[in-house]
Amino acid sequence: MPLVLIGINHKQACLELREKFSLEKKEIDQALNYLLADGEIRECFLLSTCNRTELYAICNDHYNLQYHFFKLFRKADNELFDQDFERFFYVMKEEDAVRHLFQVACGLDSMVLGETQILGQLKDAYNQCKTAGSTGILLHSLCQKALSTGKKVHTQTSLGEHAVSFGYATVEIARRVFQSLENHTLMVIGTGEMAKLTLQNLFDLGAGDVIVASRRKERGKALAARFKGKVLNFTRLEEGLRKSDVIICATNAPHYIITLEKLAPILEEKKTRPQLIIDLGVPRNVEPAVDSLEGVYLYNLDDLESLIAENIRAREQEAKKAGIIVNDQVVDFIRWYRRQRVIPFVTSLHKKAESIRQEKLQQFSGVSRLTEKEQQLVDKLTRSLVNSLIRDPVFGMKDFSLQADFETAEHYAYRLFGLEKDSSFDQSVKE
Repeated sequence: MPLVLIGINHKQACLELREKFSLEKKEIDQALNYLLADGEIRECFLLSTCNRTELYAICNDHYNLQYHFFKLFRKADNELFDQDFERFFYVMKEEDAVRHLFQVACGLDSMVLGETQILGQLKDAYNQCKTAGSTGILLHSLCQKALSTGKKVHTQTSLGEHAVSFGYATVEIARRVFQSLENHTLMVIGTGEMAKLTLQNLFDLGAGDVIVASRRKERGKALAARFKGKVLNFTRLEEGLRKSDVIICATNAPHYIITLEKLAPILEEKKTRPQLIIDLGVPRNVEPAVDSLEGVYLYNLDDLESLIAENIRAREQEAKKAGIIVNDQVVDFIRWYRRQRVIPFVTSLHKKAESIRQEKLQQFSGVSRLTEKEQQLVDKLTRSLVNSLIRDPVFGMKDFSLQADFETAEHYAYRLFGLEKDSSFDQSVKE
C-alpha cells in the first residue's frame, strides 16, 4: 500500500476556502473513525491548522482517498461542492509526500518562512492520531522522523532566529540595545492594536515597570491593568520620558509628540542611561532630529521594514541549509520505508519454509528412533538448512525493495515460491 497525501494550504487557496476544510480537535477523531471504517485505508494522519489541512494515508488508491477526503467536508452548504475546487488541492505520493511533511515540520512551507509554531501543531496532531489508533508503524515512523527533522533544522540552522514581523523586530532591536529588559521601564504612548502587540512582545522579554500614556483614560487604564502597569495622562508625558528606558510611540497624532527640544534636557538629567525609542506612528510621532542625541536609539517603521527585509534574506539563506538537512532525512526515511515493503514476502516465505520443515520432521520422526538429544540436533540442522536456502531470496528481495519496479519483482517472487500474501501481517502499532 502506498503513502498518499492530499491537502489544501495557504499557497493555493484563500482563507475563505481553507475555512471550509478545517477541522476542530473533536472533529478530527470523528474523521479518523470514518476514514478507517471501510478498511481501504490502513493508516491515516490528519493535520489541520489555520493555514493547511492535510491527510496522510497508507491506502490502496489515491482516488479513493480523494473521494473520502471531500466527503469528510460535506456540510450544509453543498453549493461549495457543486464547483470544481480540485485545482486548489495537491496530491502527492511516496517520496514527494515525505519531503512535503518534513518541509512543513521545518517551517519551510509556512506562510512565515521558518516559523516554529507548526512543529508544536504537528506534534499535537500526531499525538491525537496516535491516541485514536489511526497511525501504524509507517505513519508512526513518518511523524517521528518529521518531528526530529524539524528539531534538527532549528538546532543546526538559524532559520527561525531572525525576526520577520514588526512585533518581533522590536524585540530583536531591544535585545541589541539592552540584551535584557529586566529592571528597565517600558512606556507605550497610544493604546491601539500595534501598541498592544509591541508592548506584549517586549513585556514577554522580561520588562520591568510598564507605563501607559494615553489621551483616552479608560483605554489607558485597561491596557495598563493587563501588564500591572501605571497609566499616565498625556499632560505628564515628560515625567514618563524621564522614567522610561524603552518608549513605544503608536498614535495617529498629526504632529510630533516627542521633539528634540522636549527630550534633550531630559537626557541631560539621565546622563549615561541609553534610551530606545520605537516610532510606529504614521505620520511619525517622533522628530527625526531626536536620533542625533547621544544615547538615543530611534527606530521608525522604515527602519523596521529594512530590518525585516534583511532578516528575510537571512532566513532564505538558512532555508538552503535546512533544505540539505531535509533531503538527507528524506533519503534516510525512504530507504527504511521501502525496506518495509519486503516484510510480508519475508514473513510468508519463512512461514512456508517452516511449515515444510515441520512436515518433514514429523514424517522423519515416524520412521526413526532418535534420542531427545539427536532430535534437537536434527531440528537445529534443518533449521539452519532452511535459513541458508532462503537467505539469498530474502536479501535479493530486500535489494529489490529499494527499486521503483519492486511490485513487479514481488509479484513474480510470490509466484516463483508458490506463496500467498500473508493476510495476518499487520503493520499497525497501537501505543
